[in-house]
Amino acid sequence: MNWSGYKAKKGKTADFANKEVVTKKAVKEVKDSDGVVVRKAEVEEKRAYIAMVQKAWNPATGEKLDDQEREWSLSQLESEKKRYDADMARAKEHSDGLAEAIADFKKL
Repeated sequence: MNWSGYKAKKGKTADFANKEVVTKKAVKEVKDSDGVVVRKAEVEEKRAYIAMVQKAWNPATGEKLDDQEREWSLSQLESEKKRYDADMARAKEHSDGLAEAIADFKKL
C-alpha cells in the first residue's frame, strides 16, 4: 500500500478490519452399519486476524471488483515505519552532504 494516501482513503476506500478465516472445517461423526464410530466429529477451527481492506475498481470500465485484502500485524506495520524512517535519515544525510558541497563550491 502507498501509505502516503492512507489518511485520505481511511474510512472511505481503505480501512483496517477484523477478519476471520476457517483453518479447519468441521467434520461430522460417521458410524458404520453397526453403529461403531469410524470417524470422530471435529469442530471447526478459525483464526482471527487484522487486514487492510481496500475497495477496487476496473480502471477501464469502472466496474467494482472484489475488495483487496492484506493481512497485517502490529510488528509488520512498525517494521514498515522503521524502514521508512531509516530511508528518511539516509536521505537527510545525503541532503546535508550536498548542502555542504554546495557551500564549498560557492566559496570558489
